[in-house]
Amino acid sequence: MEEIYFKKLGKGLPVILIHGFCETHEIWRGFYEKLAEKFEVWVIDLPGFGGSPLPMVPFSIHEISEKILNWIDRRGIHQPIVIGHSLGGYVALAMAKRDENKIAGLGLFHSTPYPDSDERKANRDRVIEFVNKNGVVPFVDTLVPGLFYNNKHPAILLTSEIARKTQKKTLLAYTVAMRDRPSSVGFLEDFEKPVLVLGGEKDTVIPMESVEEFSRLAKKCTVHVLKDTAHMAMFEMRDEAITIVADFVLKSNLASQGLLF
Repeated sequence: MEEIYFKKLGKGLPVILIHGFCETHEIWRGFYEKLAEKFEVWVIDLPGFGGSPLPMVPFSIHEISEKILNWIDRRGIHQPIVIGHSLGGYVALAMAKRDENKIAGLGLFHSTPYPDSDERKANRDRVIEFVNKNGVVPFVDTLVPGLFYNNKHPAILLTSEIARKTQKKTLLAYTVAMRDRPSSVGFLEDFEKPVLVLGGEKDTVIPMESVEEFSRLAKKCTVHVLKDTAHMAMFEMRDEAITIVADFVLKSNLASQGLLF
């Protein structure tokens, strides 16, 4: 069985989109197809989500990143731009930390290089306790609407349907892995390749102030904070987010040729 479930669409510069917590590649529906009009786009299911089997637990974000890097090698994907949503951004950062020569650029799509604060770690522990007691569905039904600025956004239904399929063991294992992930701040300060930071003005998960702060760390950073957007720009501001990602891919390609930055 393939360790990483994926779909590939389009031709051109390679782009890998990595979904977030309690999501699958389907979260990019309508996004990656449009992006694939210009680029070779790969969407994947992180191990344990969707069609990708769960590895032995416990595991770290670093170990998950190694699995994605190995998959890139097996597929012969050369110098992709890696865009990660939320948890996917943690994985993308870990991939770059593990072997930055394998990627051409890095996108933090509602994500952060900061580790969990003590308060956030305590909240992760409460999630574990709640899910062990009540199960996955009550948790995601509370989680998903809060990811959107408009609590009546039509994409809430799709996002909830995807999230409800998350296995309890997967949810718990990733909650621990996110809680225990190390800081990537020092790495980002030294990272020489292009970085895209995309945030939402109304995002309560990765607040705008935090985005503006850590976006100053990277040497070659492009930052966008979208208005009237919380944590789900792929739905809330799809056209704008697609344009931002497409421009970043082209910019990163020029940078790799020494023509930019």
